[in-house]
Amino acid sequence: MLHCIPRGSQGDRVEMFRQEEVFVGGWHEKTIESMLRRRFEQSVSQLPPLGAGRLEALAPTAFERKLEQCWQDIPRKPMRSQQVSQVWQCVLGSVREHADCLSREEHELVERALILGGSAQIEDALELEAARALSLRLWASVGLVSGKPYIELETPIVRPVAKAFARSEHEKIRQRFDAFHEYLTGTLYRLGAMDDRQPQQLILREVLMGSQEDEQLMQLARRYLWASYDCVDYQGGVMLVHPALADPYHLIRTGRRRPGMLALPDSDVHIRMDILPEEIPLQQELERAISGALREGHTAQDVARTLRFLCKQGAPLAAMEEVLQESLIVLVSPSVRGALANMYYMTPKWIECAECAALQ
Repeated sequence: MLHCIPRGSQGDRVEMFRQEEVFVGGWHEKTIESMLRRRFEQSVSQLPPLGAGRLEALAPTAFERKLEQCWQDIPRKPMRSQQVSQVWQCVLGSVREHADCLSREEHELVERALILGGSAQIEDALELEAARALSLRLWASVGLVSGKPYIELETPIVRPVAKAFARSEHEKIRQRFDAFHEYLTGTLYRLGAMDDRQPQQLILREVLMGSQEDEQLMQLARRYLWASYDCVDYQGGVMLVHPALADPYHLIRTGRRRPGMLALPDSDVHIRMDILPEEIPLQQELERAISGALREGHTAQDVARTLRFLCKQGAPLAAMEEVLQESLIVLVSPSVRGALANMYYMTPKWIECAECAALQ
């Protein structure tokens, strides 16, 4: 039986969900690299020193807010020491179930922290968001050491989570989650955004082998999705969005949410998560055209991928050329412009650009 699974409160959403952003710098600010860098810098600037977020170190009001935000089901006790003891009793009572349902980034971060003695430096935005999600589980403290972000596992959790990871059942569930993650990541790439309710049902049925009548498993499935993918609130529910989609609310307002049932493919079917078959020759053409003309630190594959993501979210051709020019040591040539135009007009898009729509 599970104990005190976080309910996914509004406070939980505020912590884990992407916030709507105003892009004052235009399309340069809408590249996936710019968005992740901005999220990382903003999050780091808000972190306290490492250790300040530990449960026992919280001030009384912050302690109560933490419980209300993440663990409303924990019985309230009159004394602080009793309440802390009750919290750890509930957290430790569900370690195995939570360990099975960690996001991929959370799982890898916990593994690294365990190997390094309980703490590890956080390297990028995805790891930092995973660390913050782990802090909502009350598994870890996140903070700064000499200006750099670190995660530190809470002492009571270290041995139990190591044991949970060593179970044979854990390995089987993680294999099913890996298959699910690849499938849903590929689906999000095709659609741009989708409601989280069907993926929840798929996790329950195919990964956790449960049913939607089991509210505790439903909470774990929901928690996995919210920790694994970019999410936004929208009228009627929660939308999972591709990380390269800068303005998911525009896509949501257009109503382009395709119906249909999700079903995991056969295990021997290879899934490309980050590109469609018809997009491969378009990207390769652009890579060949810009190869040898890039500034130091850029690769043809990364630059072409960034431009493909901009194209899919409706960037005008002129904006794509402007972004490309910043990566080149020479002016955009006719051959490069032709390859970029082919990508622009022939790439399936999440948000249709006005120029392409005019040709249809």
